[in-house]
Amino acid sequence: MKIIDFFTSDDKAHWLSEIKKSDWGAGKYLYELLRDQKLKELCGEWAKVLLLVDDERLISFCTYAEQDDVREPSLTPWVGFVYTFTEYRGKRRIGKLLEYVYMLAKNDGHKHIYISTGETGLYEKYGYHFWKIMKDVHGEDSRVYKTDIVTVDYKDVLGITVSGTIDRPLGSAHPRHPEMIYPINYGYVDGVLAGDGAEQDVYVFGTDQPLEKYTGKVVAVYHRLNDNEDKWIVSLNGETIPAEEILEAICFQEQYFMGELYTL
Repeated sequence: MKIIDFFTSDDKAHWLSEIKKSDWGAGKYLYELLRDQKLKELCGEWAKVLLLVDDERLISFCTYAEQDDVREPSLTPWVGFVYTFTEYRGKRRIGKLLEYVYMLAKNDGHKHIYISTGETGLYEKYGYHFWKIMKDVHGEDSRVYKTDIVTVDYKDVLGITVSGTIDRPLGSAHPRHPEMIYPINYGYVDGVLAGDGAEQDVYVFGTDQPLEKYTGKVVAVYHRLNDNEDKWIVSLNGETIPAEEILEAICFQEQYFMGELYTL
């Protein structure tokens, strides 16, 4: 899977036809706006249409834009037109788009992100909280959700040496989801409690063999945006690990969460 922007894609006609397949009224409206080249007129010139794709298939889409259907210039940016195709639902795929939006907004210097919706109990799963009721462009009430963009200080964690136990060794199955096989050793730091009240979880890099115990250096932290558990990345030999390599190795589990990687 990867994320692309419709406006910079090489085959706009194909992705437009994929968006048209949406069985949602707002998705059809987005298709019409893109077909008629009117989305940026409505949402702002730097609007993006983000597509989560698997080869040539469209999984999810959303917009990241200056404005949405609540027209309040002081509030920006907005996520809109959030949709996942039926066959991909239940796996929190839209979370990867919202994670991508979070990083875009952070890089753009924003402090908050907003969503206007009629949904209740959906966006809370992705780190958003209900803010207030506002009027949309049609004069109707809309629930506005908001998430804060933060930077976490891990200076007391990055670079330290830790030891602990591997309770889910490489090659083992997840205790509740047996179809999930660990491609990397996963365990915890002995005697260190995390935000969820349990011992601090770690992914351990530097071996292709299952372990029972480990000692290594914390070279990164994967901060979950929609959960209270951080995951420490431990290098057995103490060497730094490229961010892309870390994210690829932990994707088997972290694909179901939103997160941000902090490195040395």
